Amino acid sequence: MTEEYFLYTFESTHGAIATEKLLKPIGCTVMPVPRHISTSCGIAVRENDKFASSKRTFLSKTDLTPEEYHVYHINDDRSDRDHGFRFELVEL
Repeated sequence: MTEEYFLYTFESTHGAIATEKLLKPIGCTVMPVPRHISTSCGIAVRENDKFASSKRTFLSKTDLTPEEYHVYHINDDRSDRDHGFRFELVEL
Protein backbone atom coordinates (compact mmCIF):
# COMPACT_ATOMS: atom_id res chain seq x y z
CA MET A 1 0.00 0.00 0.00
CA THR A 2 1.38 3.40 -0.98
CA GLU A 3 0.46 6.59 0.83
CA GLU A 4 0.92 9.97 -0.82
CA TYR A 5 0.71 13.22 1.13
CA PHE A 6 2.29 16.61 1.83
CA LEU A 7 4.27 17.20 4.99
CA TYR A 8 5.01 20.62 6.48
CA THR A 9 8.03 20.78 8.79
CA PHE A 10 9.02 23.73 10.95
CA GLU A 11 12.00 25.23 12.68
CA SER A 12 9.93 25.85 15.82
CA THR A 13 7.00 24.33 17.64
CA HIS A 14 5.22 27.69 17.34
CA GLY A 15 5.16 27.36 13.55
CA ALA A 16 3.77 23.83 13.69
CA ILE A 17 0.98 24.76 16.09
CA ALA A 18 0.02 27.93 14.18
CA THR A 19 -0.17 25.99 10.91
CA GLU A 20 -2.10 23.13 12.46
CA LYS A 21 -4.75 25.58 13.70
CA LEU A 22 -5.20 26.91 10.16
CA LEU A 23 -5.29 23.50 8.48
CA LYS A 24 -7.24 21.47 11.02
CA PRO A 25 -10.64 22.49 9.57
CA ILE A 26 -9.62 21.01 6.20
CA GLY A 27 -8.44 17.69 7.61
CA CYS A 28 -4.76 17.94 8.49
CA THR A 29 -3.11 16.01 11.29
CA VAL A 30 -0.09 16.62 13.49
CA MET A 31 2.57 13.93 13.50
CA PRO A 32 6.23 13.43 14.37
CA VAL A 33 8.71 14.41 11.67
CA PRO A 34 10.16 11.27 10.04
CA ARG A 35 13.85 10.95 10.89
CA HIS A 36 14.63 10.64 7.18
CA ILE A 37 13.66 14.29 6.76
CA SER A 38 14.63 16.35 9.79
CA THR A 39 15.24 16.54 13.49
CA SER A 40 14.31 20.24 13.81
CA CYS A 41 11.35 20.85 16.13
CA GLY A 42 10.07 17.29 15.73
CA ILE A 43 6.47 18.23 14.90
CA ALA A 44 5.04 18.15 11.38
CA VAL A 45 1.64 18.85 9.85
CA ARG A 46 0.40 16.25 7.39
CA GLU A 47 -2.09 17.10 4.65
CA ASN A 48 -3.55 14.21 2.67
CA ASP A 49 -5.22 16.33 0.01
CA LYS A 50 -3.70 15.77 -3.45
CA PHE A 51 -4.55 19.37 -4.33
CA ALA A 52 -2.59 20.85 -1.44
CA SER A 53 -0.55 23.12 -3.70
CA SER A 54 -3.57 25.35 -4.19
CA LYS A 55 -4.00 25.63 -0.43
CA ARG A 56 -0.42 26.54 0.44
CA THR A 57 -1.34 30.21 0.35
CA PHE A 58 -2.52 29.66 3.94
CA LEU A 59 1.11 30.09 5.03
CA SER A 60 0.82 33.78 4.16
CA LYS A 61 -1.80 34.00 6.94
CA THR A 62 0.82 33.13 9.54
CA ASP A 63 3.74 35.17 10.77
CA LEU A 64 6.18 32.53 9.46
CA THR A 65 8.92 33.44 7.02
CA PRO A 66 9.86 30.98 4.24
CA GLU A 67 13.02 30.11 6.19
CA GLU A 68 10.91 28.77 9.07
CA TYR A 69 9.15 25.93 7.23
CA HIS A 70 9.59 23.35 4.48
CA VAL A 71 7.02 21.43 2.45
CA TYR A 72 7.69 17.87 1.29
CA HIS A 73 5.81 15.61 -1.08
CA ILE A 74 5.88 12.11 0.43
CA ASN A 75 5.42 8.72 -1.23
CA ASP A 76 5.46 5.98 1.38
CA ASP A 77 5.29 2.44 -0.02
CA ARG A 78 4.92 0.37 3.12
CA SER A 79 5.31 -2.88 1.19
CA ASP A 80 8.97 -1.99 0.48
CA ARG A 81 10.55 -1.49 3.90
CA ASP A 82 14.06 -0.80 2.56
CA HIS A 83 13.34 1.69 -0.23
CA GLY A 84 9.66 2.57 0.11
CA PHE A 85 9.90 5.97 1.81
CA ARG A 86 10.55 8.70 -0.79
CA PHE A 87 10.33 12.42 -0.29
CA GLU A 88 11.11 15.57 -2.23
CA LEU A 89 11.23 19.17 -1.14
CA VAL A 90 8.47 21.22 -2.78
CA GLU A 91 9.40 24.68 -4.03
CA LEU A 92 6.77 27.27 -3.13
